[in-house]
Amino acid sequence: MKYSVLSVLISWFFPTRKDRNKFRNFCEGLENRERINTAQKRYIKLISKIRKHSDEKIKVLFLVNENSKWKTQSLYDEFSKSEKFEPVIALTIADAQKRLSKKDKLQILEENYKFFNDKGMTCVYAWNTKTNRAINLKNFNPQIVFYQQPWYLPKIQKPNVVSKFALTCYVPYFVPNYGILNMDYFDFHKFLFRNYVLNKDWENIYKEYAGEDYGKNIRAIGHTMLDDIYLNKDKENDANSDKKEEKPNYVIYAPHWSIPYGENENDENYGTFLWNHKLILNYAQNHPEVNWVFKPHPTLKLALKRTGLFTDEAIENYYKEWEKIATPCYSSNYMDIFLESKVLITDCGSFLVEYFCTGKPIVHLISDKCKVVPPLTSQKIFDTFYKVRNAGEFYNSLDTLLQRNYDYKKDDRLKVLKELNLENCYAAKNIIEDLQTAIEGENNAK
Repeated sequence: MKYSVLSVLISWFFPTRKDRNKFRNFCEGLENRERINTAQKRYIKLISKIRKHSDEKIKVLFLVNENSKWKTQSLYDEFSKSEKFEPVIALTIADAQKRLSKKDKLQILEENYKFFNDKGMTCVYAWNTKTNRAINLKNFNPQIVFYQQPWYLPKIQKPNVVSKFALTCYVPYFVPNYGILNMDYFDFHKFLFRNYVLNKDWENIYKEYAGEDYGKNIRAIGHTMLDDIYLNKDKENDANSDKKEEKPNYVIYAPHWSIPYGENENDENYGTFLWNHKLILNYAQNHPEVNWVFKPHPTLKLALKRTGLFTDEAIENYYKEWEKIATPCYSSNYMDIFLESKVLITDCGSFLVEYFCTGKPIVHLISDKCKVVPPLTSQKIFDTFYKVRNAGEFYNSLDTLLQRNYDYKKDDRLKVLKELNLENCYAAKNIIEDLQTAIEGENNAK
């Protein structure tokens, strides 16, 4: 008998609703543990099956529902170069988007298809536009499935289902830095065949959080979004490369969506838009000599509407004002801009570590509402940022970095970058080597 069924039958013995809920949660936890153990056993059988067909190419699906969170281009490219793998992009619709009209869903699919097809990448639809349902990934005969993100997955495309026919893997679309572990590690990660993380520090943090029964699937390999930095440095250091062109020296403004207002206010709100959006726009308008880039979080517009503080017209006008003076960046194709920039001004969390690895300064906009304390690994990085909590600190930081061209935190930043071993780590190659070792065995993988 399933634990969940047992919990319903026995829960009436408990005198209070609180006790009954505790018992049900306990039973559901036991049942989930059983499912996770079953998934891990399946992977052993799947590896044996793949080995038996070693003369065939291994099909790798990348399940994607938002191209703005596409962070594994280097891995796709590395798979494409290999004679052993066949990478394919599988486009689906997120559960958070399932209430949208069929027309809107089709538009999302078409936009994502264009994004990848324009890069010359192979794409398939993992969403049936006629039935308005997710397609079982088994229909595409993959041996490996990489997830773009851990949430909003259609049930039929989750790792617990996909583990029946494919090895499931995940590379985070963000480099974790705030240490909100219940967001960075939960049941999704336990079902995976491989959970690839930034470095040994983060591997140890997750393993300690997961406990002895889980965490064996975690591997420290670097991060695929940092590969662009690694590869770019290789090109620049190449003695035979063409003479370097002069870089634009962009200054990037990247506001986050987590606005602390009303019901959405909590300790994890690190968005600062309410107090500084006009301030930063005015500064940019008054400094046309600077090459500005406006890179808002994709969810910012929706978040602003939800507050009720901004009309649709006001939001659109704000974006238009930036577009008059800056290069807008609304997709995941931002690494070139990062590499050609001078400073990042942001309250975002997802790419703080990515930008840190460029070695360039970050002006970190800080919310008094955010009470999250980052772990030691992240704190070392955060301490190298220029902290801004008010208008005075903003003007001082920008005056120092842009007007006086004085970056007094540079030596500290480069020291921490070296200490954390985040340079010269080609994650895509590390992932493929790890998979080949797992599939072919330690002695046969090359």
